Amino acid sequence: MIRSTRIAATILFTVGVTLSFQALAGNLTQLIVREPLAPGGPRVALGVEPKTGQRFVQLAGLPAYPTIDVMCDGRRRTLALTRPEEQAYEVSAEIVALMLDAIECRLFIPDHDMTLARQQLWTAWASAARGADAPPVLLGQVVDVIDGHTIRVALGDRAETVRYIGIDTRQTNQSPKTTEPGGRDAADANRELVAHQQVRLELDVLERDRNGHLLAYVYVGPQMVNAELVRRGQAEVLSVPPNVRHRDVLVTLEQEARDQKRGLWADPSEPTTPTSVADVGRLGPSERPGVGPESAWACPALQPVKGSASVYSGGRCIYHVPEGERYGATKPDRCYKSVDDARQDGCQPSRR
Repeated sequence: MIRSTRIAATILFTVGVTLSFQALAGNLTQLIVREPLAPGGPRVALGVEPKTGQRFVQLAGLPAYPTIDVMCDGRRRTLALTRPEEQAYEVSAEIVALMLDAIECRLFIPDHDMTLARQQLWTAWASAARGADAPPVLLGQVVDVIDGHTIRVALGDRAETVRYIGIDTRQTNQSPKTTEPGGRDAADANRELVAHQQVRLELDVLERDRNGHLLAYVYVGPQMVNAELVRRGQAEVLSVPPNVRHRDVLVTLEQEARDQKRGLWADPSEPTTPTSVADVGRLGPSERPGVGPESAWACPALQPVKGSASVYSGGRCIYHVPEGERYGATKPDRCYKSVDDARQDGCQPSRR
C-alpha cells in the first residue's frame, strides 16, 4: 500500500477485489483505485484530508513528476505536485466537480494512461450531500427546445423528451424585447442556454414522469441549466420527491432571485442589475474592480479577497475573505482589495 506518515485509512478498491479497510497513522483518508500489475508496480490513490476537505491524487511506484494531467469528457486539466514527500497532487474544487460530473476520466502520467471509474471517484470524493453512489449520466445533443423546462435530446439512436428536475417555468409579465435575461420568455431563455448544444443529463432516483418523459438535471459544460433558469428568475422551484438531490441549491438560488427582483420577481418600475459574472465582465478593464490571481490558488497581497464562480454556486461569483473557512481551498477567478470591490463586481459573500 502507499506509504505515508499522514495516511489515516486506506480502502482497497479494484475490479474483482473485495473492499477492505486498514487503519494507519496520520490524517489523510485514501481510496486506492489501481492495484499494481506486479509487486512494486504503480498505484494511484484518491484521497481527502478530513480537516480541510482538500482532495488529492497520490502516486506510488512512480517518480514524483512535477505535474500530471487528467482528462474528463475531452476537457484536460493539469495537477501540480504539492506534497513531494507524499507524491500527492492537490485537486481544486473546480477540477473535482469536473471529475465527479464527467462520464469518463483518464489520468495521464508519463508512460501510463489510467482510467478512473466514475463510481470510484464518487466513492472517494463525493460529499455527504451528493451521496456516495454516482448518479446515472447520459450524454446527448439538443434537437429541440419545447418550452422553458422541456427539451428534446438525441441519445445515440433514439430521441427523448427531457423534463428538467426541480423547476417549473411560466411567462413573465415583462416585455420579451427587454435585453435583460430576467425579462425574456422562459422558453427563449432556455433556448439561449441549450439550443443545439451537447448536454449532460444527470438522472435522480425517479427516471421518468407519468408521461414517460425522462427527468434530468441538464448541464451544458459545467453549468446546470435548471439552476441557471432559477437564478435568472425565469423558473420557480418545484420539488417532487424522491428527485430532490439539488433542491437546496435551487431553493437558495430562488431566494436570491427574489431578493434581487429578477425575472418573475422583478419590479417593472425598477431597472434590473447585472445577474452574472459574465454581465459584470463586460465592463472595461479600467472600470471593473479587482485584478487577476497571482497564481492558480493565490491572490496578490494587496488584493487578498478571492472571487470564484463554480457549478455548485450556479455560476454566481462568491467572494472569500482570508479568515474564511473555505479560503485556502478556493481557486480564485479574480482578486479584490476589499469586500466592497468584490460586491461591486457582482460577487456575494461565502457562507463559510
